[in-house]
Formats: sequence, C-alpha cells, structure tokens
Amino acid sequence: MTSPAIALALLRIGLGALFLHEAFDLWERGVGPWIVEDTAYRVASAPEWYAEFANRVVLKLPALFAWLVALGSTAAGAALFIGAATRPACCGALFLLANALVVGPLAQREYVALALLAALVCIVGDAGSRLGLDPFLPRWLSWSGGAAPKSRSKAA
Repeated sequence: MTSPAIALALLRIGLGALFLHEAFDLWERGVGPWIVEDTAYRVASAPEWYAEFANRVVLKLPALFAWLVALGSTAAGAALFIGAATRPACCGALFLLANALVVGPLAQREYVALALLAALVCIVGDAGSRLGLDPFLPRWLSWSGGAAPKSRSKAA
C-alpha cells in the first residue's frame, strides 16, 4: 500500500488544529453544564430517536457530557494533529460532529458537515501514515499498517 499524499496529511493536521481550537475555546470559557444545557431547545426539534436519548440521558447529566465533549475534542484534536491513533481519533471526532450536526447551532451546520467529511476522508485514506506517528504505533492502537515505513531504494 502506498503512503497517502501530503495533502491528506495536511487535511488531518488542519482538522486536528480545528478540534484543538474548539477545545481550547471550551476550556477558556470554562467547562460546565451550560455546554449541554444550551442545546436543550434544539433537542426538541431533533429527530425523535435522538431527542428521546438526549432527554433521558444527556440532559439529565449535563456536567458529565460537557466534560466528555471537552476531553473528547482535546484528545481528538491532539491525536489528529500529531497523527497518532488517527482512525480511532476520527471515529471519536465523527461521534462529536454527528451530535453537533443534529443539535449544534444552525449557523455552523455547513462547517460541521465539512469537518465530518474531512474526518471520513482521514479514516478512509489512512491519514496518519504520512507525517504522523501511526506507522510507529502498534496496529491495534492505530488501526493501520502498524509497521514503520521502509526507506525507498534509489533507482539506478
């Protein structure tokens, strides 16, 4: 399998930077139940299956889910930025982004959809293999090749 193009690695790094920016913004404003409680009025207009879960679980434990959002955004951003455990980080990012797509601010839906697409591309393209640490991590952690890339022999 060939190593992904540098453009894919740059997409991964940029997505990681976006997640870290959002995470630092959350930490700066202070992690608290308000993060989840501010979505309560949008949960009412969410699909029924989502609204039922959100009302029964998420909105009953807003502090817990606020911390999960802040920690998940930080972890996903850092992992994507350095290219470590890229596929698992993208799966977590997809979960966060899917929730943001359903109950996030309407003005940010296109931004969230684009970030969601970028995370999918990073999963499919094995974006941690180039300019990242995934090739040096065990396969069970990175969900990729697992072996360090071999140096290319020079053509004669």
